[in-house]
Amino acid sequence: MWSDDRDGRREHCGLARALDASGAPDRRIWNGHAWREEDSWQDTGLVTFDLYPGVPAALRAECQCTWHGPSRPVGDSPAAAAAAVKADWDQHIAAETEAMYPVDVADELDDLLLRLHALAQEHPRAALAALRELDGRIEPLRVMAVARARHRKEPWQKVADALGVTRQSAWEKYQFAGNPEDVEAAYAKIGPRLDLDGQQSATTWR
Repeated sequence: MWSDDRDGRREHCGLARALDASGAPDRRIWNGHAWREEDSWQDTGLVTFDLYPGVPAALRAECQCTWHGPSRPVGDSPAAAAAAVKADWDQHIAAETEAMYPVDVADELDDLLLRLHALAQEHPRAALAALRELDGRIEPLRVMAVARARHRKEPWQKVADALGVTRQSAWEKYQFAGNPEDVEAAYAKIGPRLDLDGQQSATTWR
């Protein structure tokens, strides 16, 4: 099995799944050297009897997050097919990692929420004021992020997935994010004005 922890998290595990001639999984995986029996995502060890005779018709990459790649014919070289499906999984992980915020940001968010929780218990009106301020800063950041994503040709569906809404909802709410004046206004609310490559600039859109 493959695992990914480039961001300090282990949210994705992958494997090369064997498929029969009909395209259905036959519960074997290729471990790089030999066929192994795989029971769901719990490896049961090396196959020591001919439970699934012959060489599988194809392999495909699968990830524990439910993603799976295209089937790759095994032919005479399981190792070559396994290398191809590993490349499919690496591409999947690269795309997932790009949309995953760093662990240090997650830790800082947790710390902020804990402090706001304590503040709400001890000084509720102060907490409400802080939450109001937070609300006022979040939406301009969201507009900026949508604008940058669209500038980089990210499709609306990927933007919607990152927002946790439908594609239609994302488009209806943020279609203006390509409008220079609206995005400039959003930048003005969140601090130093940056160009689309992240450099501080007096002019965001050219």
